[in-house]
Amino acid sequence: MYDERLMSQDQPESQHLSVADKITRRPMLYPNQYCWLVLLSAMDIMLTHAILEKFKLPGYDVKELNTFADWVIGKFGLWGAIGLKCASIIPVIIITDIIGRRKPDTGRTMAACIVAMASVPVLVALVQMAAVALDR
Repeated sequence: MYDERLMSQDQPESQHLSVADKITRRPMLYPNQYCWLVLLSAMDIMLTHAILEKFKLPGYDVKELNTFADWVIGKFGLWGAIGLKCASIIPVIIITDIIGRRKPDTGRTMAACIVAMASVPVLVALVQMAAVALDR
């Protein structure tokens, strides 16, 4: 729940809140974009896992193109991919919110660009899967 006292810094009650309360209780600026980012990131993990595990067919060289992600997946499997994705999403959301509070137009543009960038691996994976399905 959101504390209405945090809406305005002019209210005398907000002066009694700790710094942690002021930071953690304020709403996120771009919740729709963040939901899309989380959805696309989850789809990226699922599609990557499907391609790496289910599409090991003769004549196809399947591997993760990101060297670090390939190492994490090789070492820790699907759970490593999930952890890596979470570890990369959380700072992006925090940084976007911080920038958006200081420069709203820049933050809004940044959030939209992040969603657009997160959609690229999903679209590429879907095209790859369709190409394999049509080639069979």
